[in-house]
Amino acid sequence: MIITGTQAKAADRYAIDVLKIPSLTLMERASRFVADAVLSSDRAAGTVILCGVGNNGADGVCAGKMLREAGLEPRVLICGNLERASWEFLRQLSEFKAAGGVPEYLHEAEAFRNTVRKAELLVDAAFGIGLKRPLEGIWKQVLSDADCLDAYRIAVDVPSGINADTGEEMGAHIRADETFTFGKNKTGLTAGAGAAAAGKIHVCDIGIPEEVYRML
Repeated sequence: MIITGTQAKAADRYAIDVLKIPSLTLMERASRFVADAVLSSDRAAGTVILCGVGNNGADGVCAGKMLREAGLEPRVLICGNLERASWEFLRQLSEFKAAGGVPEYLHEAEAFRNTVRKAELLVDAAFGIGLKRPLEGIWKQVLSDADCLDAYRIAVDVPSGINADTGEEMGAHIRADETFTFGKNKTGLTAGAGAAAAGKIHVCDIGIPEEVYRML
């Protein structure tokens, strides 16, 4: 079964609001798949996690916390206005700090280039399934720079810059070696630029019942 990003958001909302599955529970399950993938890599010691301030970024920060708990010291780079962050992101950020993590905040694209030049593994948690408008400014440059890195790239849910409904590139995007997408595969990973950007796709069960998807 393949669904759009819009349908995936609806399934998440139903699971949280109607079935009363805590959003943080779904997030922890999703992040575990990403953290385990990093831990199984021979490049794990050089991990950089690029995070926005929405729930995709929260997944990235949560994975960073899990990696710290496993003995690694990933660099967690955050780009975006914390005043507009989701509450789940702020919760995960607090837990990452409590685990001894020190997040780094990006305010210009050049700082990103300088920070990640020697990254061996990049976890892309900048944008998830909700991206619908073209990127501009720092994000457009950061994604373009990230796409040129000589690093293994793991995307969280959808490669950043890809429209999860259509597969369209929204101004810039990061090509992944592997994409860990949650619940069901997404149409945006099977069409257009998204199909070329996704790399190897892993569809990860995070505990949303099958009947929820059948209702979409």
